[in-house]
Amino acid sequence: MTEKRNSASISGAGVISGGTYERVTISGAGKIDGDVETDDLRISGAGKVAGKVRAREITVSGTTTFAAGVHADEMRVSGSARVDGPVQVKELKCAGTFKATHDVSSEYIKISGSLHVDADVEAEIFKTSGGFQISGLLSADRIEIALGGRCTAREIGGEKIAVRRGGWRERGILFDGLIRLFTGGGPASLHAQLIEGDEVFLEDTTAETVRGKTVEIGPGCEIGTVEYSESLRVAHDATVKNKTRA
Repeated sequence: MTEKRNSASISGAGVISGGTYERVTISGAGKIDGDVETDDLRISGAGKVAGKVRAREITVSGTTTFAAGVHADEMRVSGSARVDGPVQVKELKCAGTFKATHDVSSEYIKISGSLHVDADVEAEIFKTSGGFQISGLLSADRIEIALGGRCTAREIGGEKIAVRRGGWRERGILFDGLIRLFTGGGPASLHAQLIEGDEVFLEDTTAETVRGKTVEIGPGCEIGTVEYSESLRVAHDATVKNKTRA
């Protein structure tokens, strides 16, 4: 027989002790004082978790600070979340703002808002239509970037990498302005020191070095050196200073 666990909730202001719960809900201003393990953590107000979190599902639609690591099957952020510790989530979806000070590891990451990571990001699939700032390495088997804001990473590596102009270009100046405001301002473009993959397609990208088997440098790109082993195509309005076939 499965042991029944209690649930805890805050609808005004209060503190929940750390522990093991079936469900934890904060819809006011609340704090979880210690490590917590739960099937379902939902925060729609202002929350703070003082310890580590292990959960099946985490939903943040308010503003939440996690003072230590987060381990979950699924994490959805439509508000603002900050994690001061490592993040291990099988599926991460962010339509708001997500900030992490340590490595982020996931099977599937989808960003339509803003992602800020002070370390590395590793995933099997990484998809974004928003903006991101990654201080370290972005590594994924498949990387799909529809530029919806300023995107930066020190290095990007994967099997298939596609960076395309976002839909904001066709939706007008007002929509463009709103997207830029939401994702941190600046032109919708990608900046990286190194981009390396088997299949690489880039638009509106600035990089020092691009390496790949098949490489296509599309419109709006400024690349220092391209190293390729099978094929290279460069758009007429792209800039590539050096081309090397391995």
